[in-house]
Amino acid sequence: MKKKILIITADNLGLSKGQIDYPDIEILKFPVIVNDKEYRGSNEYTAQWLIEKYVKENIVAKTVSIVKGDLIKIIEDNKDKYDLIIHVVMSSVMSTATFAIAENVKEMYKDIIPIINIDSRQVIAGVGNVLLGVIDIIKKNNNTDDIVKLSQEIIKNTFNYFVMADLNYLYKGGRIGKAKALMGSVLRITPILGLMGDDEDGQIVPLGKGRTFKQVNSKIIDLIRTKMAEKSATVIKRLNIVGFGDNKEAFSDLEEKLKTIPCDDFIIGKADLSGAVYCGPKSYTIAITI
Repeated sequence: MKKKILIITADNLGLSKGQIDYPDIEILKFPVIVNDKEYRGSNEYTAQWLIEKYVKENIVAKTVSIVKGDLIKIIEDNKDKYDLIIHVVMSSVMSTATFAIAENVKEMYKDIIPIINIDSRQVIAGVGNVLLGVIDIIKKNNNTDDIVKLSQEIIKNTFNYFVMADLNYLYKGGRIGKAKALMGSVLRITPILGLMGDDEDGQIVPLGKGRTFKQVNSKIIDLIRTKMAEKSATVIKRLNIVGFGDNKEAFSDLEEKLKTIPCDDFIIGKADLSGAVYCGPKSYTIAITI
């Protein structure tokens, strides 16, 4: 008998719900703290709303872990309707607390309903790519062991490139040290950072830099082609590009450059509130799955 499977994820995945072709999904909302006041993503509190606040006001924003009570409520509401729950979680390195909560809740329900926690090792568009890859798997195969094994292959072959116009937002959010944040500002460069699925450390790593967005975009294309050659891939399975609407010329330039790379599934994703916290103005991200 085919299992009925519920997927849970959070709103740090660079996709709208309408871009997820799976009906049985629940999306948690990360709390975002702006000057000590909590917000959740909504029609009013969007990524663009936060980017505008960054530009107009001297604010400090950060995210905190998912709320355990929110996760428990979803499971309580659905535990009798499904045979299995799969929770696709943002990188455990980027949010140790979020993954710990997911593991704790899994243990709470071990005798009630099986839960698989999938550490995507990603944020924003990378989480979205892993999520869509997991959905591809369960549409064809609902064996629990196979889902876990095949999901790990997707994770290892997902690579996320971040164009960060100002590293100070990563610094203010507590993701990098002050020295790294100052380096980009002083040198007036735009860095390319990455989360590489095959990097066992799971850390954000520097991949390159440029003095113009067009230079940076060209370097990203080179990085993607190099990764494809490394993996002996002629076609990308899935690509998701996410921007915040405030750097349209650079975003369009990258979009056109990416179209030169063979790709089965090219997605223009949707920025979310929590993703905007650490990226800041004029930034964008590209995730590929090979």
